Amino acid sequence: MFYRMQHNMVSITPAEYLVPVQPARSRRSGHDQMYQVPYARTDVFKHSFFPSTVHMWNSLPVTVIQSHSIQSFKSGISALRQH
Repeated sequence: MFYRMQHNMVSITPAEYLVPVQPARSRRSGHDQMYQVPYARTDVFKHSFFPSTVHMWNSLPVTVIQSHSIQSFKSGISALRQH
C-alpha cells in the first residue's frame, strides 16, 4: 500500500500524513524518499500502519524503492526476504 501511495496509485498522499526526512540526512542513511517515523505514545499506535510501515519503508534499499512497477517492487521485497 505504501508503494502505491508513493506512486500515486491510490488517492492517499503521504505528504498529508507524514513528514519527509531532510535530504542531507536521508542521503547519509538511505534513500531520498524517507519519512520521519511518527511519534507513538502507545503501543497500539506504534504498531499501526503509518509508524510500522514508515520504519520498514525507510530501511528498504533504493533499488527496491525505485521499482517501476508493483510487481518489480514485490519481487524486490521477496529477494530481500531470501537473504
